[in-house]
Amino acid sequence: MRKLILGITFLTVLISCKQESDKTDDKIPKQTHINPIEDPNKFMGRHKAKAMVLGVFHFNNPGLDSYKSKYDFNILEDKRQKELDVLLDKMVKYKPTKILVESSRIEADSILNNRFKKYINGNFNIEDKKNEVYQIAFKLAKKLGHKKVYASDASSDWFGVQLDWDNYDEDAYLKELGQFEKAKRYDYESFYTLYDSLKTTQSLTQHLISVNNLENRLKDHQAYLTETIIIGAGDNYLGADSVGKWYRRNLRIFANAYDMTDFDTEERLLLVYGSGHVWQLSQLFKDSPDFEYVEANEYLAK
Repeated sequence: MRKLILGITFLTVLISCKQESDKTDDKIPKQTHINPIEDPNKFMGRHKAKAMVLGVFHFNNPGLDSYKSKYDFNILEDKRQKELDVLLDKMVKYKPTKILVESSRIEADSILNNRFKKYINGNFNIEDKKNEVYQIAFKLAKKLGHKKVYASDASSDWFGVQLDWDNYDEDAYLKELGQFEKAKRYDYESFYTLYDSLKTTQSLTQHLISVNNLENRLKDHQAYLTETIIIGAGDNYLGADSVGKWYRRNLRIFANAYDMTDFDTEERLLLVYGSGHVWQLSQLFKDSPDFEYVEANEYLAK
């Protein structure tokens, strides 16, 4: 009898708890569908294109960068041509569907592709041309059977403060504002000089592995956020405008790459650009919902 009473009591407690639970559930609004904003796949395209930026040093350096190359490198030498063949074989394994190069889309695309068509037909000689557009992009595109290459660079006009540039003395200006020591506290010149020298002692692939190393690319990017950014802060903001101009150019390059991508196919973009572009371009590709970024060293180091 005692066991029967205990059983009935226990059953009564369970029923009571369930009723209370049901009342509580009634108070909680039931979500019948996922909010589109909360769906991580809502804005994905049919195919997420792959993108890689192969950062290089300029084989035929035009001297337009702030750092002026001090060490000679001749890609046309037999030794370097053999090293180039090794590099190209590694890039073939990535199987790019389009190769984008650091040439102006508006000004150079038709000229470049006229030359490329002649090159694959044996009517345009690149044996005396050092530029990486010819030595890497043309040769790789031919190996892959591509019908064209894509000029994807864009200029970015100066939109900052107007100065008497012929008489402008940056160091004097920084000292006048008390910004010199802060702007110069990192020795980027030694960093650039070291990498410039290594290209003469390392093989081409070894050097590009180092050039495309994430930590080294970050250091290069950080120069804009330390040495450059502070110039004229609180006055004419010359440094911030300079960084803005650089960002603007990379945004235009990314816009071109986006425009050139067919998201209804399995695209695999390869951008062959000066290494200074790698950090910003890679970040734009990583942040986009339509791209999967591939590090160049995943193929260079194999």
